[in-house]
Amino acid sequence: MKLSRNVFSATLASLLLGASAFAAPSTSKGTLKLFEPVNVQGKQLTAGQYTVEVSGEGPNVELNIVGSGRQAVASVPARLVPVSTKNQTSGYSSTKQQDGSSALTTVFFQGKAYELHIGEQAATAAPQLGTSGSNQ
Repeated sequence: MKLSRNVFSATLASLLLGASAFAAPSTSKGTLKLFEPVNVQGKQLTAGQYTVEVSGEGPNVELNIVGSGRQAVASVPARLVPVSTKNQTSGYSSTKQQDGSSALTTVFFQGKAYELHIGEQAATAAPQLGTSGSNQ
């Protein structure tokens, strides 16, 4: 009886922990430093520092990228994808397009146990990554 109660408690705790990986806070912020120009759903972001605001709960969230003037420069749907260990750094991944430009595909933040897969990449399997940057 005692063993089954412990197994039940351990199972419940792991389920709750797994579910929390998909549930980002309703709004969270992070800093994104781009080392190259990248496209986000047709808009080109120049190299530089941006604030990223994530809103929504569950695996489907909204990603707002805000420039230095506190104006949103891009807003895009994203998918919150859990990772096995917390990210050691903050950064991004991009993929080279046929025209030679780079498209932003993933954003991740230090200390978080998830990545944000952007746009079309959010609905498909992991993208083939071309370039990535780290904010450290």
